[in-house]
Amino acid sequence: MKKLNKYLLKNVLKLLLVTELAGIVIFITIEFFEHMDIFTSTFRNFLNSIIYLSLRTPYYINLMLPLAFLISMLVLLIIMIRNNEIITLRTSGVSTISIMLPFIGLSIILALFSFSISEWVKPFSSQASEYIYRVKIKKEEPYVFLKNDKIWFKRGNFIHNIDHYDQKKDTIIGLSVIELSDEYAIQKKIDAEKGQWLNDSWTFYNVIERRFDREHIVEKKIYKELKDIIKENPSVFKVTERNPEDMSYRELSRYIKRLKRDGHDVRRYLVDLYNKISFPFINLIMVFAAFSVGLRYVKTKHISRGILTGITLGILYWFFHHISLSFGYSDIFPPVFAAWVANILFFSFGLIGIVTLRT
Repeated sequence: MKKLNKYLLKNVLKLLLVTELAGIVIFITIEFFEHMDIFTSTFRNFLNSIIYLSLRTPYYINLMLPLAFLISMLVLLIIMIRNNEIITLRTSGVSTISIMLPFIGLSIILALFSFSISEWVKPFSSQASEYIYRVKIKKEEPYVFLKNDKIWFKRGNFIHNIDHYDQKKDTIIGLSVIELSDEYAIQKKIDAEKGQWLNDSWTFYNVIERRFDREHIVEKKIYKELKDIIKENPSVFKVTERNPEDMSYRELSRYIKRLKRDGHDVRRYLVDLYNKISFPFINLIMVFAAFSVGLRYVKTKHISRGILTGITLGILYWFFHHISLSFGYSDIFPPVFAAWVANILFFSFGLIGIVTLRT
C-alpha cells in the first residue's frame, strides 16, 4: 500500500502543479488584458502592473487550488482506467476507500495550505496590490487614512471622520465633518447617521448641523435628508477601507467585535468570517466529487473529458456557493449555513455517488 500511495500522490502532484500553473497564467493574462490600456499607458505603469500582478498571485493560487486539485484527480483516474490499473487494484482486493485515503490526506494538507495563504499572505498582498493599482497606476490621491478602524481625511479647513464604510453597498455609517477657522477653532460640525452613494452623489440621512462661536452653540439645524456633505467618490475610501474578503480570520474577527460594540449590523460580515473556515475544506469535498464521478467512466482515451468534467463540477460548486453566500448577505440564510451549505451539499452527493459505485 505504501508503494501505491506514493505512486498516486506523485502523479497527482505532478498534474496539480501543471493545472495550478495553467490556471494562474490564464487568470493573470485575463486581468492584464482587462486593464491593458492603463497598464501600458506609460513605461512606469507597465513596471507597476508587473508588481501588481505578482502581488495578485497568492489570491489566484488560493482561488484555483480546489479546481486544479479536482481536475488533477479526474485526469489521473481516467489514465488509470485507460491503463486497466483500477481493474487490477480492485481484483487485488484494494477498495475504493483505500485508493481515496492518500488523496484525503493530501486534501487536508492543501486545506491547511489554503488557510495559511488566506491568513498570513493574502491580507498583505491584497492591500499592497490595491494600493499600487489605485495610487501608483491610477494616480488616485492617498489623502485618506485609516486610524483605529475609522477613516479620516482633510480637505482645506474641513476634517472628515467616517465610522464605517461598507464597500459592497457603498454606504457610510456615522459621518462627522468639522469646519475649522483660520485660528483652528471649531466653526461648524455636521453629524450624519447614514449616507448612500446614489446617482453619482452622496445622500445623507438624519443630519444634525451645529454652528459655534468661541464658547457656545449659536445655531442647530436638523435635516432628514441632505445631499453632498462630501463629494469624494467611493473609490477614494477603498484605498484604505479593506474588503472583508482580503482580511485574515483574526483581523475580520476583531473588526466584527468593534462593529458589534458600536451597534452596527454584522450579519453580512459573519458570512465572510465563516466562509474563511469553510473555503479551505473545498479541497476535501473535491476528493469525494472526483471519485464519485471519475470511477463511473468506462474505459476512455479522452483525458479532455476529465478536464471538462472538472471544470463543469467546479462551475456548479461556485454557482451554488456564491448563491448561498448572497442569501447570507441578504439575511435569507443564517451566516453559518450560508458559508457551509454548498460544502455539505456536494459532500453529500459525493458520498452517495461513492456508496453507489459498482465494485
